[in-house]
Amino acid sequence: MNPDEFEENYTQILHTLLKAFANSSEVEPEKFYDLANAIENLRDAGPALYDAIKSLKDEQREAA
Repeated sequence: MNPDEFEENYTQILHTLLKAFANSSEVEPEKFYDLANAIENLRDAGPALYDAIKSLKDEQREAA
């Protein structure tokens, strides 16, 4: 998976989570903004997360 594919999938997952929380009766409306903000911050971390996963996979291949 290349960085663009990862970003697309990662963003789609985060949007799915956001929609699920928006439709959940368990999430208090006044807390939803904070939750949405946290999810948006996770989206910004996507490139760093991709690099970390790729580095780990590369290290595992080298060790094998």
